[in-house]
Amino acid sequence: MANLDLLTRNRQLKLQWKKNFNPDLKSNELDVMTLPIQKIRILIVHSTLHIGGAEEVTAQLCRKLDNSQFNVSVCCLKEKGIIAEKIQSYGINVVSLKNRIDGQISYLTFLQLRSIIRRMKIDLVHSQDVHALADCSLCKLTMPQLKFVHTFHYGNYPHRDRSLRRLERLFWRFPNKLVSVSNFQRIQLARYLKVKEDRLTTVWNGVDLENSFKPSEILNFIRNDKKVVIGAINTLIEQKGMFDLLQVAARLKLRLPHRFIIIIAGDGYLKPELEKLARELNIESEVRFLGWVPDAAQTIMPHLDIFFQPSLWEAMSMVLLEAMAAGKTIVTTSVGETPVLVHHGREGIITEPRDIVGMTEALANLICNREERIRLGTKAKQRYLSEFTARKMAARYELLYRSILNKSGKDITNA
Repeated sequence: MANLDLLTRNRQLKLQWKKNFNPDLKSNELDVMTLPIQKIRILIVHSTLHIGGAEEVTAQLCRKLDNSQFNVSVCCLKEKGIIAEKIQSYGINVVSLKNRIDGQISYLTFLQLRSIIRRMKIDLVHSQDVHALADCSLCKLTMPQLKFVHTFHYGNYPHRDRSLRRLERLFWRFPNKLVSVSNFQRIQLARYLKVKEDRLTTVWNGVDLENSFKPSEILNFIRNDKKVVIGAINTLIEQKGMFDLLQVAARLKLRLPHRFIIIIAGDGYLKPELEKLARELNIESEVRFLGWVPDAAQTIMPHLDIFFQPSLWEAMSMVLLEAMAAGKTIVTTSVGETPVLVHHGREGIITEPRDIVGMTEALANLICNREERIRLGTKAKQRYLSEFTARKMAARYELLYRSILNKSGKDITNA
């Protein structure tokens, strides 16, 4: 019974009722209604499954797609990584291809992917990055019946690496549906790829915070210091505006000395430069670099009074959704879909990117106003619950998958 949908269960009960009053009813008429529904087989394809927003989307989908209706597997074209381990812990099959043959990089991974699709009898593939888009498109060329969805996660079109731009422009025509993660990105993509409106749909990202809380000694020490804790959780790359964060910290130190501390959880190629700038600005006691922290949404986010994200660009930030889910006060920038997620003055404070003065002012006001922090955090969590849970995201993808496969689903044209 667990694998029957509601309609089938209702029809079965009606037939059983008829049989009770009509013993001559053929038994096979009832038996045919008890056959389990064939699950839709989905293969989500990534280049790698290391840390990242697209990878986290896949992890959430693996947990929240209806497993009575969908059989989900994941394929890595290169190597698995940390998110792959998380997905496997959910009991999901993760396949990794051999991207090197005799020590040489293989450019024919799509042949291995095609073999997996055939062997597993996949109904629909869902690519989540450019390498996956290319390989799934090549599979589609030789398997025209294959159904295919691609989700774009990049948030700074038209500014794109040249090689990636070429691949996207070459292969975007092959998926049955193209998905943007924000309406802002959808407009960018339509202009960038010159895509017709009906080829693009928007599915907002969603998150769920797992019930695990792992406090660390350094964070306990920080909390005991009675200072307002401001936190950023992200990779240390240009996109995230970390140099601006340090300039804001220097201004806050002059304005509110000994009232706050900023912790940065994350790693990346900019870390040495950021640490050097922190020394030059004499803010080493105000800013702590924690490095990469496993499960930061559970280990770091609960300790924060204010979540600070001074991004220069975003499509739809997963960690921002995690901050909303945790009910944190948010100060962030007006990039991508952020102003739709967080309404200025209601669920958080929005400034313009690189507005050092504006960000300093917003944080200073919140440091001094605990009641306002509580109000904004409460509203942020309510907004998250209404629109941005992982289950809501999964339900939107379920509708999309069914519409492409013509299995009693209707198409969706926006988030």
